[in-house]
Amino acid sequence: MKQFYTKYRELLLIIRDYVTGWLIALTLWVIVRNVGVTVNAPASPSSMDSIQLILLFGIMAGVLFGIAQYKIERYHYGKVPLWGLACYGLAINGSIMLLIYWLAFFFFKWVVGFETYTFSQFLTNPNSILAFAYMVLVSSVMAALRQVNLLLGKGNLLRLIKGQFYQPRVERRVFLFVDLKGSTQIAEQIGHLAYSKFLQDCYRDLSVVEQFGAEVYQYVGDEVVLSWNIKPGMNYMNCMLAFWAFQQKLKEKKAYYERQYGIQPIFKAGLHLGEVTTAEVGQIKREIAYHGDTINVTSRIQEKCNAYDSELLVSERFLDTIHINGKFRAELKGEEILRGKQEAIKLYSIEQK
Repeated sequence: MKQFYTKYRELLLIIRDYVTGWLIALTLWVIVRNVGVTVNAPASPSSMDSIQLILLFGIMAGVLFGIAQYKIERYHYGKVPLWGLACYGLAINGSIMLLIYWLAFFFFKWVVGFETYTFSQFLTNPNSILAFAYMVLVSSVMAALRQVNLLLGKGNLLRLIKGQFYQPRVERRVFLFVDLKGSTQIAEQIGHLAYSKFLQDCYRDLSVVEQFGAEVYQYVGDEVVLSWNIKPGMNYMNCMLAFWAFQQKLKEKKAYYERQYGIQPIFKAGLHLGEVTTAEVGQIKREIAYHGDTINVTSRIQEKCNAYDSELLVSERFLDTIHINGKFRAELKGEEILRGKQEAIKLYSIEQK
C-alpha cells in the first residue's frame, strides 16, 4: 500500500483536491437551487436525495476530472501547442460531463423518480443547461487554481490565501540543490537553443521527485532547488531517494538523450537542513522566497561536489537525521569552512550500494 501511494502520490493528491472542490461546488449548487428558489426541473429531490447526489457525483466528478488533469499535465503539457492542449482538454472534459449527465439521468429516474422524460428532454431542460454551464465554470476555476498553485509552488496557494506569507515567519526545511555537471561545455557543444530544450527535458524528468514529497522552490539556469517542510515523523530518506530516483530516470532515458543531444545528463547535489525565513516578496512580480543561512550553506555544499568527485554531498546535520543501513554508505570527505562561514562543516558523500 505504501509503495502504491508513493508511486501515485501526485495523482492521488490531484484527485483529493478535485473531489474536495466538486463536493463544495455541488453543495453550493444544491443550497442555492433549493432554498427559496422555484426550479423548473424534471423532479424535486428530497434532502436525502440531495445528499446522495452530492456525494455520488461530487466524488465521481472529482475522480474523473482529476485523472484528466493529471494526464494532461503528465503526458501533454509542454509537448503540444496551447491551442491543441485547450482542444484536447475541451474534448476530454466534454466527454466526462456527458457521462455524468447520462448517469444523472438514471439517478433522477430511478432514485428521485420521473417517468415521462427522455434523455434528450433531460439534456435540454433549462435547469440541466444551467447546471452544465455551472459545471463548465467549476471545471475552469479548478483548472485555473491548479495552475496558480503550480506557479506558486504546491501548497502555497492555500497558505497565501490564509495570509501566512504577509509577515516573515521562521520554518524548518530541508533543501536539495541539484546542478547539471559540465553545463558550460554542454551549452557550447550543442548550442544554446538545443541546450534550453535539453534542460526542459531534464526538468520534465525531474517530476519523479514528486512521489517523495519534494517541492520545487526555484529553477535557476541549470540548477534546481528542491525543498521539504520538516514535520513530525518526516522520513528524511525521501530527500536522498528523490535525487536517486531522478538519476535513475535519466539513466533509463540514456538512449533518448544520446540520440537527441549526443549527451548523457549527470547531476550533482547538496543536502542540508535548518531554519529559514519565509515571506512573500516583490511588487512588480511576487513570489514566495526563503531567506537564511541554510540556503547559502546548501548552495556551498553543492559547489563542493566537483572537488570531492561526489554526486551527492550532505552536511553532518542532515546525516544525523537518518539511519544508516545496508542500502547506502556514507563517507566523510572532509571539513570545510564554506564561503561566508566561520566554522568548519563536515561533509559526507552518500552513495547507494
